[in-house]
Amino acid sequence: MFWRALAVMLIVALGAASAETPPLPETELGAVEQELATSAATRQKIQSEVAATLAEQDAISTKLIDLASIIQGQETAVGTIEERILALRKAAIIIRADLAEKQDVMSEVLAGLQRLEQNPPPALVVEPRDVLAALRGAMMFGAIVPELRAEAELLAQKLSRLDHIRVGIEAEKTTLAQNIAGLKKSQIELDQLIAQKRQLVSEREGKLQSEQKRAIALADKAKSLKQLLADLAAAKKLAEIEKSKQDKALAAEKKRQETALFKPALKLSQSRSRLQYPAQGQIIRAFGTDDGLGSTLRGIAVATRSGAQVTTPMDALVEFAGPFRSYGQLLILNAGEGYLVLMAGMHDISTEIGQSIKAGEPVGTMGEGPSSVTLLGDQVEEPRPVLYIEFRYNGGAIDSAPWWIGGMKEARK
Repeated sequence: MFWRALAVMLIVALGAASAETPPLPETELGAVEQELATSAATRQKIQSEVAATLAEQDAISTKLIDLASIIQGQETAVGTIEERILALRKAAIIIRADLAEKQDVMSEVLAGLQRLEQNPPPALVVEPRDVLAALRGAMMFGAIVPELRAEAELLAQKLSRLDHIRVGIEAEKTTLAQNIAGLKKSQIELDQLIAQKRQLVSEREGKLQSEQKRAIALADKAKSLKQLLADLAAAKKLAEIEKSKQDKALAAEKKRQETALFKPALKLSQSRSRLQYPAQGQIIRAFGTDDGLGSTLRGIAVATRSGAQVTTPMDALVEFAGPFRSYGQLLILNAGEGYLVLMAGMHDISTEIGQSIKAGEPVGTMGEGPSSVTLLGDQVEEPRPVLYIEFRYNGGAIDSAPWWIGGMKEARK
């Protein structure tokens, strides 16, 4: 389709010019024909370079997969530390509240100890004439002191526990800061790799467009090539039919080349119970549940932490990437065999239409607050970002549950 469209463009240019310009000398015609042959060879070379560029993209994709896995592990570690700090703070609050409630008791304990220190019970050897007073003092001392000692020991234990909690919180904060620093470093490296992959795609398309413009310029110059003039009448009629289809033909050819070189490591039909969830999080809506709009949900909704990394669960071609109606930022992946995967709710998408991506490769990040995926209805009161995932087969929505794998990376229900 690509070469056919290019030929049509050549014929149209030649047809338009032939009515206005006299034929070129035979010697110049030979030179133009030679240049056209050279242009065809150049386009063949660029095709080979396209394949090499795609191979380089594949290598970058492998690096992106490894780095995305590291980032998700770091996100999990950060979340675990945040939960531990929260638990320690809750324990500290409970101890402080308990100590505040017993403040009156502690004051009485201290006052009792001071009174005993100032007025100890009389000893028999010191006050032999007041035996009854001595016995009463001894009995009171024997009854009160153990209780005071128990209260004092309990107080000391709680104060010690509170001090250990303070030390633990400071240690966890230090570890958290180190993990967050590592996460930021990994995210910077990830952004650099994504930019590198985009640059490769841009350079590849630039070369193709440049050579296409050169071929059109040569055709414009070769106004009196005999073989084109002989077919001019038929070419004009064909050009009228094909003119509106030229852009689609070029896009279809590009997609055909991408599709021909795209070979998933594992077909989706063979991937049941083998796919990782695209992001760490918690499933808050399952397939088939009420969507809050009078119907049932055709996918699943996963609540994630702010700024969470989103990866592709399988090898695929990017069919669409960008904002779309109530879906917000929408990514459509073509996994082959009639399977499409839709993911919505991301704040940023880092891949582009036409790219081939591998399972585990980063494709975007979540935002800092609730997602604007209005298709989930008004019943989802969730302060966290929400990632919507929908599987389609031959145009119909299907339950994705049989494809997900368990383990540390599984979204929790």
